[in-house]
Amino acid sequence: MKEEELLYNIIFPKAEDPNYINYGYFVGKNKRSIDKLKATIKESQLNPILICDGKKENAFFAKVFESEVDRFLKVINEFKFKQLKINRCYINDVKHIFDHC
Repeated sequence: MKEEELLYNIIFPKAEDPNYINYGYFVGKNKRSIDKLKATIKESQLNPILICDGKKENAFFAKVFESEVDRFLKVINEFKFKQLKINRCYINDVKHIFDHC
């Protein structure tokens, strides 16, 4: 199994429910890469919710429905964002951030 596929399975576990919500954390080269990503997503039919990391201008959290994960990750890969695993002890904090946006 490729490292990229393994990371994908950790961040976005398989779910049969297309409405299952996945959370991820991504880091790009700079803030401009995030702006380009947002513009591309806006023009697509994808509906992820992105929240920029207040501590890093080139990073963001994402909330993505299972039905859109593959297309979302394809766009992410085109812009060369790196996926970082969210530690289990912080996942409730991440969910809380999205509940208040």
